[in-house]
Parts: sequence; C-alpha cells; structure tokens
Amino acid sequence: MSSKNDLLPFPPASSRSEASLPSPRSLRVRLTLYYGTLVAAALIFFAALVWGLTTSILYESATSSIQAEARVAMAEVKRELLPTSPHWPAQLSLHTLNTYQEPGIVVEVIDAQGNTRYDSDREPTTRIPLNADTVQTILSGQSSQYQSVVAGETILVEAVPINFPSTTSPAIGMLLVAKPLGEVNLALSQLQTQLLIIGAIILLCTLIGGWVIAARALQPLAEMATTARNIALTTAQGTRIGNLSQRVKRPGSHDEMVQVVDAFNEMLSNLEKAIQGQRRFVADASHELRAPLTTIQGNLAFLQQHEDDLPAAERNSMLHDAYVETLRLTQLVEELLLLAHADANVDAAFTDQEQTTATTAQPVELDRLTLQLVRQFRGRLSAEQSPLTLEIGHIEPVRASGNEEHLRQIIFILLDNALKYTPPRAETGDGRVIISVEQEDDKAVLQVRDTGIGIAPAELPHIFERFYRTDRARSRQGTGLGLAIAKTLAEQAGGYITAESVPGQGSIFSVWLPFA
Repeated sequence: MSSKNDLLPFPPASSRSEASLPSPRSLRVRLTLYYGTLVAAALIFFAALVWGLTTSILYESATSSIQAEARVAMAEVKRELLPTSPHWPAQLSLHTLNTYQEPGIVVEVIDAQGNTRYDSDREPTTRIPLNADTVQTILSGQSSQYQSVVAGETILVEAVPINFPSTTSPAIGMLLVAKPLGEVNLALSQLQTQLLIIGAIILLCTLIGGWVIAARALQPLAEMATTARNIALTTAQGTRIGNLSQRVKRPGSHDEMVQVVDAFNEMLSNLEKAIQGQRRFVADASHELRAPLTTIQGNLAFLQQHEDDLPAAERNSMLHDAYVETLRLTQLVEELLLLAHADANVDAAFTDQEQTTATTAQPVELDRLTLQLVRQFRGRLSAEQSPLTLEIGHIEPVRASGNEEHLRQIIFILLDNALKYTPPRAETGDGRVIISVEQEDDKAVLQVRDTGIGIAPAELPHIFERFYRTDRARSRQGTGLGLAIAKTLAEQAGGYITAESVPGQGSIFSVWLPFA
C-alpha cells in the first residue's frame, strides 16, 4: 500500500524551498576574483604603457640612426659633386661613409634620371623600393620617411633630395638610407612574450596570495558561522536552547573584524545570561507557585477525608489557611502577569519606540502622586497601630514623564518594602521611612530612605533580580518580585532605579525619571 506522501503530486514544501534556494557563492572566491581583476587591469595598463614607451624609443632610435647616417652621406655626396652640370662624377666613392657606416644600414644615391650612382651593399636584388609618388615628392625638394619590405624583412627608409649648388635649385637626385627593423621587431616580440609571461606569473601569484589573505581575513567569519551552526544544531526543534558558552577566538589584528567578533561574543554572553536568568526565573516561579498550591491541596484533601471528624474551629482554621494561600497565589500570578506585560512593552519599544512612547508616556505630577500614597500608608500604619513613622522629606513640584499607574506602583513597592524591612525601635524611636521628590539636573528623583535592616554589599547587586530575596528578608512574607517589577517599570518609563545600603543602618532607593 502506498503511503500518503507517495500520492502527493509535488514534493513537500520544505524540500521544494530548499531545492529552490540558490547555491551559496564563496565570499573568499569573490574577494579573490575582485582582487585579481584589479591586479589584471593594473598589469594590462602597465604592460601597455611599457609596450608603448619601448616601441617609441626603439623606433626613435632607428630613425635617429638613419637620419645621422643620411647627414653624413649627404655631406660626402655634396663634397664629391662636380661644379658643372650634370654635377655627377663618374663614380661616387664616399670613403668616410664606407669607413664609419653603421652595420646593417644601406645607402643608395640615385640621380634624377633614375640611375643608381652609389649602392653601399652592391646587391641589385636588395635595392631599396621606390614608387612614383615617393620619387616625385623627393625630386620636388621634400624629404620622406617610410617603411617597406625587402626579402621578407621590414625596413625603415629615409629619403632626402640632393640639391646643387643651393637648396632652392631643383633636385638632381635623391639619397636613400635604409635600416632593417628586424632587431627592433625581435626586441618588441621578446618584450611582448616577457610581459605576457611575467604578467601571468604575477597574476597567478596575486590570485594565490589573495586567496590566502582572504582566507585569513575571513577566518573569524567562518568561526562565527561554525559557532552559530553548532548552537543551532544543538537546539532541538526550538524547544531547547543550545550551548551558548561557545565563543569565537578574538583575532590578533586591530581592525573592523575584531569589532565584529567582539560584538558577536558579547551577543552570545548576553544571550547566555538571559537564558540562564529565564531558566532560573522558571525554576523560582515553579517553586513559589508550588508552595501555596501544596498547602491548598493538602488542606482541601484533609477536609474532604475527615470533614465529619474535625471540630468546626479546626475546619475553619484549615479553610482560612487555604484562603490565605489562595490570595498569595493570586498576588503571585498578578505580579508575574505584570512582569510579562512590562517585558512585552519593552520589546515593543525596540520595534516601534515612537508609537509606544506616545501611547504610554504622559505628564504625571509626581509630588501629588507621592503625597496620595503617603496618606494611604499612614492610614494603614494607624489602623495597624504600628510604631513606625512615615515622614515626608523635601517635596518639590515635579512633572515626570511616564504611565501614572506604573509610577504609582513603583512608589507603592518602595514604600511597602521600606516599611516591611524596617523593624520598630521603640527604645530609640528610630523606626522611620522618609520619602522625598526633587529635581536634579534634567531628572525627577524620587527617594525612599529607611532605617531598616539594610542589605549586605554582596547581595546588593542582585536585589533587582526576579525572585531574589536576601537572607534577612526570607523570614518575612513576600514573593521577591517587587523590586524586579519596580526596576522594569522604571526602565519602561525611560528612567532607572538605584539602591544604596548599610547593613543594620538602612537603605536608600532612588528612582530617576525624565521630565514631562
């Protein structure tokens, strides 16, 4: 029997999406190719520049040599010309030219009638080529330079008119000086081969070096990818966070890559702390929820089994204990919901900070709100006949920015904690809690000072953690969420909260809030 998947006309969506994804291209290869392309362009430009300069120099050298030879030959020809027409001697000797003539250069002297008067190599098969236009140009008194091919070899020819007795008289002949360009072309061919070979070697070495440099420069990125992949692989279906204790080795250089690695490691550290705090929070919440539930369950189970055997007073006592634990459980759940809601607002502030601020922040008369809560707490102290005193310190009219209900809860938590952990001292009359509201720089400062049991220096950094309670505070009723809620609400309002304490002398809690 075929399975359900066998009947599907298309593969699963996950496999289709994975198959449609383009194959990743290595950043190392791309950087190497970019680098090689730039070097290749630079090499081509450099080779073209060398080729052009060398060609110009070699051809200028060849031109200079035949022009110098032409000047020497012209001086010799004019020295041997006769003063009477047709001015040509029976034979031109050109002794000086034959003595100092540069090897490879051929000199020919031709009269106006086309007769050869002098040929340095005396080879009729290697005569310097001439065409009618060139002859006409030279005999008209203009010099000419051109290239031609003789016996399969390119030559450079300098053609100069011969005038007598002055340069204004019609030319009586022409002087041809030719130089083979075989050596020049051979040198240029060798230069071209050398440039190609050297350029290819340099480009190959550049690509190899670029590959090595790119690999070394991108090694931290590869390690970051490996670390992230390992964490992802150890996370099972999103239900368990992988090992966040892994770190990427910090590069030895001092560049942008170090900043990237430091930021990545810092992110992992913060994530690890957050996950550890979340796990601790879940464990503490479970523990705090288990205690009242156990009491309620035990009392109700005992009442159910022994309802008829228990006296009425004992039944009422057990029901009262269950009720008290229910109230405690309700308060704990409400505080947990408040923290969850505050955390959600903080997360929303990161995604849409302006909208969140506009909907939650409003001007709040902090002095008025403080005095209202002071009256309420004084009424509670009077009803309980408590020897503690709640005093008002320096109160200034201050308008703070924030949510009024959240600020009210911050003040309530701080006052409740201060009164709870300040034991009455009848003999000294020192059981006091003092609250003040002031302006300092650009902040509104709410301060609650008490003369209570204080907090040990080792425990002070942890008092704002959720469910954290100091050793001295464990004997008093509470959930350990109050200060965590106050800190979260203060930060949500754009402020912060600080604590100072001396064991046995008291504590000072200060809330710093922005002005409205």
